Amino acid sequence: MKLAIFLSALFFCSYSIAQSGILVSKVYTWDNSPVSSKKNAATREIFSGSGAILSQHEMRGMELAKGQSKNYKANATGNERFFIIKKGPVKVSLNGKEYMLDRGSVVFVLPGDQVTFENAGDQTAAYYAMVYHSKAPVDLERGKKSGPSFVMDWKDMVAKPTDKGSTRQLFDRQTAMLNRFDIHVTQLNQGFKSHDPHTHTNEEIILMLDGNAEMQIGTDHQKANGGDVVLLNSMVLHNLTNIGTTPCLYFAIQWN
Repeated sequence: MKLAIFLSALFFCSYSIAQSGILVSKVYTWDNSPVSSKKNAATREIFSGSGAILSQHEMRGMELAKGQSKNYKANATGNERFFIIKKGPVKVSLNGKEYMLDRGSVVFVLPGDQVTFENAGDQTAAYYAMVYHSKAPVDLERGKKSGPSFVMDWKDMVAKPTDKGSTRQLFDRQTAMLNRFDIHVTQLNQGFKSHDPHTHTNEEIILMLDGNAEMQIGTDHQKANGGDVVLLNSMVLHNLTNIGTTPCLYFAIQWN
């Protein structure tokens, strides 16, 4: 009995350290992420830790029951927030304006701004919530010069055809936390790879909306399916191959 308690404590201690330390380059799955439930929402702790640029970097999956809402108050701690709708419709209230958003839409929130998400449908709504804070001093003026907090509706994102599928360039801007925050969405057709395995200085997230892929991460190969989040640290060799029978649809998020 004592041994079981000891091993259980050791497991949770190790898990806590892994979640709060430097993040590992790998596939983080939606389905296997620890879930905690409250009255208005269920939260999936996809990952939590730090990186080369960010002292705090959290990715959570949020699920709202019909009619329920989640309010993110004006951020006294100075974190930035970035959201991607996984399943809508979701009514988003940002700085006094309301938006009705569906799957693939994004919300970017500068430090000090408030945002609320409300399930506007009949079934459970879901979205990704990324919270982060830079190691470098926060530059609110730089963030505001690049533009205010904003919403991008999936319906307004223009897809440009490529020889492998299509791409949607969402934005490439400075923020209060980041010198560069670059996001695009790729549709990768069956049998194609994103590119030859390569490295780059920027850290990156590949967030899978649809499909079945194989990620090369260093010398390892891991499966990544719809809903999963892939974290890639700086200078880690990587590429993505569509191994499914339908197109892969994913966000590519880079920062420095």
